[in-house]
Amino acid sequence: MKKLSILIPCFNEKKLVKKSIIQAIRLKNFKKDIIIIDNGSTDGTQKILKKFLGKKNIRIILRKKNLGYGMSVKEALKYSKYKYMYIHFSDCEYDIKTSLKMYQLAEKKNLDAVFGSRLKGYSFKKKLKSLKSKPAYLGTLIITYLYNILYNKKFSDVIGSKFYKVRSIKNIKIKHNHFRYDFALKNVLIGSNYSIDEVFTKYKPRK
Repeated sequence: MKKLSILIPCFNEKKLVKKSIIQAIRLKNFKKDIIIIDNGSTDGTQKILKKFLGKKNIRIILRKKNLGYGMSVKEALKYSKYKYMYIHFSDCEYDIKTSLKMYQLAEKKNLDAVFGSRLKGYSFKKKLKSLKSKPAYLGTLIITYLYNILYNKKFSDVIGSKFYKVRSIKNIKIKHNHFRYDFALKNVLIGSNYSIDEVFTKYKPRK
């Protein structure tokens, strides 16, 4: 049986947090350990989360203030029961089913991390065309280009969804606790001798 820890970090996601949890619960092919960390939501998110308290294989941490996305990842790594952890953002933009492809690739190639790319397989022309419907991709293209130039890589999207080998990420010490953590972690993973690959992931940006 494949085993997977799933982190759901959330902050003021009243409209979508329940959907994200249900998606994790219904994810097939895995024995799951679901870790939900709320960063001091004030919109009613925590009230929804309390309905899942005591549910089997679900750990819920409700904070009084926002300690940051990075701190949520660090904490989840401590609680994770399994070899791999997938980060399922509570806005439901990324397809959680991609975690199966990530798992299979990580096992096959003994990877430390797998990036879920929204642009894998896109030609340069198609990437430019996608900017018309998704202008936010401009930031993705620029940042990914910079990583590729700096570290001599060929990633198509370093901003998308994330899948980590828990033991590997635990050993990386990052001082940042908010979203700077994500970039600092990427700097270490991409710039050092960690093994990384990417798979295509479906992506539906929120309105």
